[in-house]
Amino acid sequence: MPKTGKFPGLKLRGNIYYIRVRVPVAYAEVEPRKEVFRSLDTSDQLEAQAKCANARLALRVEWNAARAAQKADVRAVFDTSTELLRSWGMSFSPMTDLLTGEIDDLLQRIEKIANIDPASPAVPAVLGVIDLPDHTVAEMAARMPKLKKVEIRAKNSRQRREWCGNFLRAAKDFAAVIGERTIMTISEQDATDYWEFWKKRAREDVTPNYANKQIRYVRQMIDAHFEDIRMPVSKRVNPFERMSVSKNAYDSADNERAKLALPESWIRNQLVGGKILEPFNQEASDIAIVAAVCGCRASEIYDLPAEDIHLDHPIPHLRVRIVVDGPDAREIKGASSKREIVLLGPALDAMRRHPTGFPRYRGKASYSGNVNNFLRDNGLFPKLPEGNDGKFVISGTRHSFEDRMIAAKIGNEERAFMMGHSIGKVRGRPVYGSSLSLPLRALFQEMITYPSETWEPRPRTLLWAEIDRLLEEEGHILG
Repeated sequence: MPKTGKFPGLKLRGNIYYIRVRVPVAYAEVEPRKEVFRSLDTSDQLEAQAKCANARLALRVEWNAARAAQKADVRAVFDTSTELLRSWGMSFSPMTDLLTGEIDDLLQRIEKIANIDPASPAVPAVLGVIDLPDHTVAEMAARMPKLKKVEIRAKNSRQRREWCGNFLRAAKDFAAVIGERTIMTISEQDATDYWEFWKKRAREDVTPNYANKQIRYVRQMIDAHFEDIRMPVSKRVNPFERMSVSKNAYDSADNERAKLALPESWIRNQLVGGKILEPFNQEASDIAIVAAVCGCRASEIYDLPAEDIHLDHPIPHLRVRIVVDGPDAREIKGASSKREIVLLGPALDAMRRHPTGFPRYRGKASYSGNVNNFLRDNGLFPKLPEGNDGKFVISGTRHSFEDRMIAAKIGNEERAFMMGHSIGKVRGRPVYGSSLSLPLRALFQEMITYPSETWEPRPRTLLWAEIDRLLEEEGHILG
């Protein structure tokens, strides 16, 4: 008999090589034999040696599939069966597809199982008659963090909680409106009824944007399930595809930004100059000051890790970026939000009081609600303009920041860079060219920053001249 070297269990019978494997005790419940002999379908020793490891792996996968089938776990049966097919160089196809597909594929599959025990789980897997896993919408909502693990790895605890909550709430709403459904049994009529429900709500008590989000979350769960079970793209039919709620002819959200913009005099004299939030707590007061002076989203300030606070730099600034790993992991709103925020005047003073950031609010969702309640309960918000029945919120400082830039005659693109808005949307085309440098950001920031007890901005004419000088130094022809 030829030597098999490092390939124990490789046997030659006649002129065909076989593999001989002792059945592990762990699989005794699904494999009654003590040893298994399986043909490698070759008389070539080198080819047999190459097939040996794969044959051992295929046996173990087959036993796993049998054990899953014994437990009647549809999900486990599907996973182990598809793993078994991959070990044989095949993919799962439903029987209906096999019967209408290439005849050679079907014959090849039948030939593969010709000498296998009919009770083996390999038989239904190869012939496409195992059940596809299915989950209720509520179960899918709970599975989303696992299925999208890579996509949400940068979210902090608050962001992750909010993200998960979106799907859980959408699943609850879907069940309340349509009833309990599994992903594979949601019909086109179900989707249409749910769509009509949100169109009606959008005409009554929610915005079209909110309604579209609720539809999108269900659509995303369906897509995630298709991807999870590796359904061929050509077979994926999502009944919510292209369903959206149109914007109303008049939408109260159109005036949302105008209603929320806080008066410039209130921000300058009360919030920043008067520090009206200090009685609430120092961290909240300084977060609000930095956000107001620099036009940031509050979360961009209170989620900052210490390593992104650069107070000793020649141009003190903050770095807003995605942090993927560690206790300070966080996402930002979009790629355009990644930027450097220059600290001057009251904003710099506020950050110097918190050189390592804001642990009271970092990674939490309590800042805006608590601050709004404090200001409202104590009558500290400014009075609304006559005839306006909306309400002010602390995030309105961001819109006032843009008003200050407009008053300073700062261009649209520069404003977008400063606020972290999409330049592509501003231009209406793909973006080419560089971002706004830190020295230029500092000059634009100086134009719109309030003076403090120890600092005051230079005249705008001088700042514009300095901007021209920097641009000319970079080689730009301005004349």
